[in-house]
Amino acid sequence: MNAASGRVAVVAGGGRKGSIGREVAEHLVREGYRVVASDIGGTLKTHPDYEVAPMDDLDDLAASYDPAVLITRRCDVTDEAQVKALFDDAEAEYGVVDVAVNCAGLGIGLKPVVDLELRDWQVNIDVMATGAFLFARQAARTMVAAETPGRIITIASRAGKTAIPNLAAYSSSKFAVIGLTQAMAGELGRHGITVNTVCPGSIDTPLLSVKDGMYDTFSRPMGKTDEEYMAEVVRQIPVGRIGRPLDVAVAVAYLASVEASFVTGTALNVAGGEEYH
Repeated sequence: MNAASGRVAVVAGGGRKGSIGREVAEHLVREGYRVVASDIGGTLKTHPDYEVAPMDDLDDLAASYDPAVLITRRCDVTDEAQVKALFDDAEAEYGVVDVAVNCAGLGIGLKPVVDLELRDWQVNIDVMATGAFLFARQAARTMVAAETPGRIITIASRAGKTAIPNLAAYSSSKFAVIGLTQAMAGELGRHGITVNTVCPGSIDTPLLSVKDGMYDTFSRPMGKTDEEYMAEVVRQIPVGRIGRPLDVAVAVAYLASVEASFVTGTALNVAGGEEYH
């Protein structure tokens, strides 16, 4: 029997096709978990024109699995009540939550600080720092109350270790995630709960091509095609290829496993050598 059989995982940011979160949710199902996958399925309050994961993607994910192993819910991780409801629903449907993975993120506000609008800064902090706090805090409360040796995992970024020009808001939010992870790891170890972060490098996901995303910011202003820009990125990666969502999902599955019970407070690079510390 699979070691993860019967364990319950909650995955935030798991709706968008081709995303890290979607791959994490599906990989955990393959590993034997029962999964509650969520996504915002609507618009951002501060950026109503931003391309978020559509409800169609979340609906498609739900339709692809037997509800005995995967269900979906709408959840805006910046909304405290919605985050609590997500964990309450997971417990009501499947029982004690063993693993909580926050993959909710975005890729906007990629510009020099002198051009960065407050709303761009704020939405990065709201979704990826405050959202990480609200999700991890609720996961901790749920696991402590249930007295389960749980796993809390947040997707950060190599940009949360080494800041990147034009990514000040994004990098700042990811630095915050790593600090939160370390603090929570120190607090929750006595409960048998581990808290870790995964730091992906350059990963081929739909966020590269959203409006005002990486391609709009870095390749097109230089008159390069997306393919030319990506070829330049790959030349900077020691292993010689762009990352895949599955690369991140496999790392998450390890940190979620019972074998990782002595791993906590870490920020694990999944970056092909783009990041070393």
